[in-house]
Amino acid sequence: MAELFVELLCEEIPARMAQKATQDFERLVTGYLTGAGLTFGDTFATSTPRRLVLSVKDLPAMSADRHEERKGPRVGAPDKAIEGFLRASGLPSIEEAEIVSDPKKGDSYLARRTIPGRPTLEICAEAIAEAIQKFPWPVSMRWGAASVDPGSLRWVRPLSGILATFGEADGEPAVVPVEVAGVAVGNTTVGHRIHAPETITVRRLA
Repeated sequence: MAELFVELLCEEIPARMAQKATQDFERLVTGYLTGAGLTFGDTFATSTPRRLVLSVKDLPAMSADRHEERKGPRVGAPDKAIEGFLRASGLPSIEEAEIVSDPKKGDSYLARRTIPGRPTLEICAEAIAEAIQKFPWPVSMRWGAASVDPGSLRWVRPLSGILATFGEADGEPAVVPVEVAGVAVGNTTVGHRIHAPETITVRRLA
């Protein structure tokens, strides 16, 4: 089982916003992971004046396969109803559907399909990116080139870096390939501006 570790580094977060921001970040990321079918163990979230930090432990390498059923129209229904059912269910043709019988309603189509699991690394990248884009800051801003792009990232203060790693406790973790325009992503951070300004390589929360 693996750990996801994330740090969002930015300019100073107003103190009155820090506690809720910590909770929101944890909620948004773990909510996305759960919605994608992942289970996990302990979580830890905290903040400093310049960063939000989150650790999610005991994640599997892949999400589980999902099995879906979708009930369709009756056998002999109009072509448009059949076509809509095929689009919604993802079946290539009506021959791929099962026929189920009901004593009162007669025969109808049923689609069953298995959606394969996905690499957790990919899901984590999506979760972090979506959390950043949807973050509910009470006040936010654009900056630099982003200030002239209406669809660009907004953040409480300029977001300067994302540290995101995923891996086993005894191995070298991978960098989570988060895609947020204009923000560097990797496995390094910095400490106090005066007392520890050098680059620090980080593997996980510990």
